Amino acid sequence: MSTNTPEWLQAVQEADIEADLLRDKAEQVAVRRAHAIWRGVQETGPGGRDAAAAQLGTTVRAVDKAIARAKANPQYSHLPGNLLERLFDLEIADLKPLPADWWTAIAHLVRGTIIDSIWLDAPAELLAADLEEAALDGSDLQGWDTAPIAAAVRTWNRTQTLAVLEAIRQDATDTLPVAEADQNTEPGTDQP
Repeated sequence: MSTNTPEWLQAVQEADIEADLLRDKAEQVAVRRAHAIWRGVQETGPGGRDAAAAQLGTTVRAVDKAIARAKANPQYSHLPGNLLERLFDLEIADLKPLPADWWTAIAHLVRGTIIDSIWLDAPAELLAADLEEAALDGSDLQGWDTAPIAAAVRTWNRTQTLAVLEAIRQDATDTLPVAEADQNTEPGTDQP
């Protein structure tokens, strides 16, 4: 991979990505809090809004805002234990092994990409398109032949792609299946 990007700029880009992730996390926490308030109002019954406001030391208007936020952001069921993590592990185990340098390229791209709800519809296609674009746009993948990597990514189903994205985000790239002939070679070469 090329190192065209100055180190300070990479640090700024990483900080921007971290700030986006923290904003996302703060929004998730706010939605979870709003759902808790809404649940408390519902459990209390008549007068629940007033009771919640009194217990929280806030206004009924603030409680109403929390209820509006909760209604605007439906809470999804929480799977028991580590069920989602185990599902992702199974999906990753079913992936066709890729050369180590392909995983390096995918991980490099994912770490510099903001993953949001748009990725739910067609994550493999979005990742593949980003790989192809990165080979052309002056990024660290410029000059790479990313077409075969993108073709491999397009074979993944939605859950497999999300599992790969999560593994990369969790710095668990060692769980991604590496092609056997490639496990002991340097990236970009056929030599150990």
